[in-house]
Amino acid sequence: MDESSRERLARMRGDEEGSFEVLVIGGGFAGTAAAINLARARRKVCIIDDGKPRNRSSEHMHGVLGSDGVRPTTLLERGHTEFAAYGGVIFQDRVESLARVGGDNWVAETESGRSLTASQTLVATGITDSLPEVPGLRDMWGSRVFHCPYCHGYEATGKSVGVIGGKNPAFTFKMASLLTKWSESVTLHLNGLDPTKEQLQKLEATGVVLDRDGVVRVSPAAENDTSVEVMTASGTIRYDACFTGPDFIPNDQLLRKAGCTVVDGWVSVEGGKTSQPGLWAVGNVVSSPDQVSQAIGTGAGVAIAIDQFLFDEEFSG
Repeated sequence: MDESSRERLARMRGDEEGSFEVLVIGGGFAGTAAAINLARARRKVCIIDDGKPRNRSSEHMHGVLGSDGVRPTTLLERGHTEFAAYGGVIFQDRVESLARVGGDNWVAETESGRSLTASQTLVATGITDSLPEVPGLRDMWGSRVFHCPYCHGYEATGKSVGVIGGKNPAFTFKMASLLTKWSESVTLHLNGLDPTKEQLQKLEATGVVLDRDGVVRVSPAAENDTSVEVMTASGTIRYDACFTGPDFIPNDQLLRKAGCTVVDGWVSVEGGKTSQPGLWAVGNVVSSPDQVSQAIGTGAGVAIAIDQFLFDEEFSG
């Protein structure tokens, strides 16, 4: 390798304080999986994470090979430890702005005053679950109230299930119908939702019972750790399990401000690439259905794409 190539390689690999090859904004499952794979590929990588993963309230996760029933934050802590063991740098901080400077690098400015630079930046900031405005619902989110049948439906097998409506109609109706795969007793409290004729036919065909009363409050039942009491104008009903359909709001402000193309309300990516050079995105920030196992897989895939992009750049020309 000639001297000019060495200089270019050193510059790309970030041999300066605060300079990296790849910044990963968001240390959830997608971001951490990507960061580990990049660190193992001998890249200089930094995770900036605000310590607020989407599923931080969940007491257990399912469908993750070898980790069924493990608390999500426990698995994330293991991942962060593994990343650090490969030489990765982690800052618990919040990125407030992200901008391309000089045509070559992205600069992330953080809440604490850090200024971090890399030629490639991966945004994995997830989504926010906006729940129906029902007193008591937020307090039980992740412990007694869930949204994903494939994550938590099995635990409701043979039990009475209550579904609280009020947001995200299409998702809520589909989720209520899907839950009948596990339970023969599913009641959907519409709570203001108005299904179309087609949606109503699907709900009736799958055996979902509809309750049109507004929900006044939900509370934990005293007899165990899973049951929920739903109070309506007509009285209080106890369920063994409870689900709701939140709005899924991507935390994509950094991507939008950077000028990324948005299609149907979501930042558009192809193989993790956004429309902006050197800017990538993965996980729930660009794909609401991603579960933990999916997020880990897509994170690893995008990491490989970033590494190969850098490799080609380093030895081109």
